[in-house]
Amino acid sequence: MNFRRTIARATAGLVLGATVLTGLPTIALADTPAELQAKLDQANSHLSGLYDEASRVSEEVNKTQEDLDATNAEIEQKTAELAQAQDTLSRRVASNYKTGGVSLVSILFDSTSFEDMVNRITYASKVSDSDAQIIQQVKDIQSDLDQKRTDQQQLLDDLKAQQAELDAKVTEAQNYVSSLDQQVQDALEAERAAAAAAAEAAQREAERNAENNGGNYVPNSGNQNTNNNSNNNTNNGGSNSGSGSASGSLSASQRNAIVSAAWSKVGCSYVYGATGPNAYDCSGFVQYCYAQAGISLPRTSYAQGACGTTTSNPQAGDIVCWGGHVGIYIGGGMMIDAGNPSVGVSYRSVYGSPWYQTL
Repeated sequence: MNFRRTIARATAGLVLGATVLTGLPTIALADTPAELQAKLDQANSHLSGLYDEASRVSEEVNKTQEDLDATNAEIEQKTAELAQAQDTLSRRVASNYKTGGVSLVSILFDSTSFEDMVNRITYASKVSDSDAQIIQQVKDIQSDLDQKRTDQQQLLDDLKAQQAELDAKVTEAQNYVSSLDQQVQDALEAERAAAAAAAEAAQREAERNAENNGGNYVPNSGNQNTNNNSNNNTNNGGSNSGSGSASGSLSASQRNAIVSAAWSKVGCSYVYGATGPNAYDCSGFVQYCYAQAGISLPRTSYAQGACGTTTSNPQAGDIVCWGGHVGIYIGGGMMIDAGNPSVGVSYRSVYGSPWYQTL
């Protein structure tokens, strides 16, 4: 099955990622802040990869659960059809038993001709065969659906096991990053303290030299180079609607509603399988945003990535899709998405090789 191949690839990636992560050099006391920062950057990169893997598996869990629910509904329908067919046959058998059934003698005496007699016998036989065939067909379909349900349940269990393993690896990686980050901060603080001590010693030496030489000493007032470069890039929320004319059939008011809903959830947590109101996974977030515009989307990122029409001129409110992930395009190369447990629901640049779907 495709799901199993997907999980096999994801598992292989996890094993590789975990191997590299646990194979990082042991942090030594002699490491400089720059060396520690390089290790921290590498650890954060591995953690981000684990987050991405966990997000993809979460979407597979969503899709498989959806498929399993559909199969269970189909089984219920076929069970009802089987019960109806069996009830019809039971009533016919009971009626035949009470009236004595259709006997060969009655067929012979009631027939108006030899041809009529053959037709009556053939019809009685076909009715019986038809009842048996209908019941057998329903039973065969039900048996196939039972097997399908068993396979889907096994796949769902496998995916949830993968998800649990990923959660454990993410927790381990988070702890590693936190520990390493603290060591970077400690090293930077030690470096700053050493620099301050050296500057103080140099200042005292300069004062002594000035006094001994009868010169005038001008105290060092510190670094006079102030950074006046302020960040004037302001976030105007949903007002950024991209360039070009609107594509798809979404109205301007619907696009505004989608984008406004996305902005309203920035800062919410990312939780696997969550659909709100304070935590979301990627597809749950997109589904929520579109619902605020009166549009019903399917639950999974795979189904959402196939909605509407692919566009090369995305507008604010379109769906940005890549690698089993979805988000809301805001315009200007930016999006709002439920990324992973590290970033939650956030406003950030579109990355990777996405495509865009417009409704």
